[in-house]
Amino acid sequence: MYAVETINLTKIFRSARNIFSLRSPRVRTITAIYQLNLKVRKGEVFAILGPNGAGKTTLIKIICSLITPTSGTALINGYDVVKNEDKIKSLVGLVIGEERSFYWRLTGRENLEFFGVLHNLSLHEVRRRSEAIMGLLEIEDPDKRFYEYSTGNKQKLALGRCLLSNSDVIFMDEPTKSLDPGVASKFRKFIKEVLVEKENKTAIFSTHSIQEAEELGDRIAIMDKGLIKACGNINDLKADGGSLFDIYSRVTSGDF
Repeated sequence: MYAVETINLTKIFRSARNIFSLRSPRVRTITAIYQLNLKVRKGEVFAILGPNGAGKTTLIKIICSLITPTSGTALINGYDVVKNEDKIKSLVGLVIGEERSFYWRLTGRENLEFFGVLHNLSLHEVRRRSEAIMGLLEIEDPDKRFYEYSTGNKQKLALGRCLLSNSDVIFMDEPTKSLDPGVASKFRKFIKEVLVEKENKTAIFSTHSIQEAEELGDRIAIMDKGLIKACGNINDLKADGGSLFDIYSRVTSGDF
């Protein structure tokens, strides 16, 4: 059984009709992902590499049950993400760089405790886990208000919130895009050495950084225009010759 599997997964977005138009409007469609097949093994770091607009975020949102596919199937540990939505939410954690999802006037500690209670944990358990996570992530000044944090500490809190649920599969949508190089390097090291190797979790992250995908991913899927154009470990991908940059440029539009 795979940690994540998709079978002919397709998502088509349709524009809303203009009800005030006297003419019959043409409905525009955008195919975000098309008949996508993917298998992620348990306990690996899997990178989804692609330019902006490739469909990376849409894919992650479908697998995390945030949006429904138009057709096809997505499974987490064998559970269908549409038919078993409640189960999926207990299995996955999601890290996104969306600061608006936090309460800016609460402290870092208070934010973690609030979201921990939403996971149906007792206040005692929430506080125990929060303390452990803040220590693990080296979150500075946990009693500062969220809006006072640096970008790096905000990103650490996003990961900390995800870890509160002790999820088996962690999804990260461009988790280092706003971090300075030093903090990003420590973040990648934490994912690899602690989250996956020590905690035995499966980590799946999207990125448009070729260097990050090569440094962190056990396997890499190169995605463009809603399709997986190439997939494998770095040696597999380089089998035809050239660097990962060359391969990426060859199979995508080449946008960075």
